Amino acid sequence: MSEPATAATPLDELIDAVSERTDEEPESIRTWLDPFTEDRTVTPAAIESSVTDVAQVLATAETRVDLATRTHEETTAAADDAPDLDIVDVRRRAFGDRLEDLQADVEALGDRLGEARSGLDSPVSMYRAAVDLHEITTDAQDVVRVAHDLETELEAFEAWVNSANRRHDGLVDEIDAAEESVAAVAETVASLRESDDPDLERRFEATLQTRVLELVVADLCAEANDLRAWADRDGVSFPGDVDERLDDLEAAVADHADALADGPEWDDRFDERLDALDAELDAVEPPVAWARVDETVSAARSALSDDGAPADEPVSSGRK
Repeated sequence: MSEPATAATPLDELIDAVSERTDEEPESIRTWLDPFTEDRTVTPAAIESSVTDVAQVLATAETRVDLATRTHEETTAAADDAPDLDIVDVRRRAFGDRLEDLQADVEALGDRLGEARSGLDSPVSMYRAAVDLHEITTDAQDVVRVAHDLETELEAFEAWVNSANRRHDGLVDEIDAAEESVAAVAETVASLRESDDPDLERRFEATLQTRVLELVVADLCAEANDLRAWADRDGVSFPGDVDERLDDLEAAVADHADALADGPEWDDRFDERLDALDAELDAVEPPVAWARVDETVSAARSALSDDGAPADEPVSSGRK
């Protein structure tokens, strides 16, 4: 890697030049230029060392993505014998999409590194290159983390594909979690009923949670049907109480929805948010893309918060 074509320049001189041409504070500029500095002078050697450090971090990110790619190939091959069911297909597609995103991210980081390294022909461009290199490092570290998580999840998916017990235990665990969520909503509904002046924000929050739980139960029912078909194909037993528990969940969620709807008319700010949410969620069918649902619900709450309601913790399905 050849050295950047820039002459050694006193740091204070560069800070003054950048400060005159931008709105940045001198101390902020000094902080960003610090990796380029030796003995209060910005030098080609210090710049090259900084670029090399960033390139090494990026190389680590590329390696992690390569490892995730290899694991994805192995997992996909292992899943070839699985039946043609939505619960398998949706997981495979989701993993493939996430891997493609990582591959695109690491390629874009390489392009940004090249641009930062070549943008050193003026004080301002040198300053911006220093900022970009820091951001590239941070983004590359994020890629490393996400790629590692993806690799771990792919390995878990392969184990899930290869073990009926894992699949069934996972379903039961998710039903347990849904029952806990429904119980929490039940407490809120009971509290609202007992109040002479029910809090509208709490009612809205419980309504959002109920909307999400309706999808959770529908998704669990679809997953249970697919897992039962898989078990029948392989001649293995399927948990006997799943249908009853899902029926109970469906009935409880419907009761909570009715109770929350049986109240004073919503004012415009709540009514508009719920109408928009329903329009989005009505188009969602199992297998559910939960990331999209969580974003939709968070957007509904954020919009309400912008109107002056308290910003509580966002509702999440807890599913992926």
